[in-house]
Amino acid sequence: MILVDTTPVVPVSVTGKFCPMNCKHCGGVYLKHMVPIRKMEEFAKAGRKVFLISGGMTKDGKIPFDSYYSLLKSLKHKHNLKYNFHIGFPLEFPAMVDELADVVSADFYADSAVLKEVYGIERSVEDQLSIITFFKSPVVPHITIGVSCGRITHEYRAIDILSDHFDRIVLNVFIPTRGTLYEGCPPPDLDEVEKVFKYAKEKFKIVFLGCMQPKGLYRVKLQERLGFIDGITKPVLKKANAKNCCAFEVIQVHRSTS
Repeated sequence: MILVDTTPVVPVSVTGKFCPMNCKHCGGVYLKHMVPIRKMEEFAKAGRKVFLISGGMTKDGKIPFDSYYSLLKSLKHKHNLKYNFHIGFPLEFPAMVDELADVVSADFYADSAVLKEVYGIERSVEDQLSIITFFKSPVVPHITIGVSCGRITHEYRAIDILSDHFDRIVLNVFIPTRGTLYEGCPPPDLDEVEKVFKYAKEKFKIVFLGCMQPKGLYRVKLQERLGFIDGITKPVLKKANAKNCCAFEVIQVHRSTS
């Protein structure tokens, strides 16, 4: 099993701490821990090579990467950087991302009502698939288990749909986060989470636990149950054997087993 330490990865926000969306599970809280793009070269000069490029979404579900195309391209070539783009929910294909990305991370929702509940935007399954299946860059789809206030809703259908297009999946687990509209929600039931992982492993060749997972005893018990998957991010039971973004590790496994 691959055990992924994400410490060397630099999370970059192209919008700083700003996001107009106030999505119920995030509320901009996670942007506060990201590096503003204007400081990105400081990390590159210090020897950091792997960057997660993300940011706050505009009201139409797009992350405004385009404004920083020249900077991202220049830094990538100057410092030999690797980029994982977390793309949001664009309606138009982000060609710039496809040019610069070494890997693309894409959240997916099989129920437009759940997506609208969480993000406040409308996207059909077809809208999402039309974007994520068009990339030439390798794509790693993500599903957040229990994202609807800790409830299992669309996850099984999302697995069914994505498994028709991909052999790999990253499953995150909803974290009730202080300062968000969902802070009072419970984390999803561990038995139900384990069932989702087992179903995913029946459908996908490669299944990883992603970096979003509740901390403390919940994380310990969760990881204890997942010995049958291919990779765990932020391991607490054993020492990591990879230092990377989990999406890069997923693609490496994909390439080595194809």
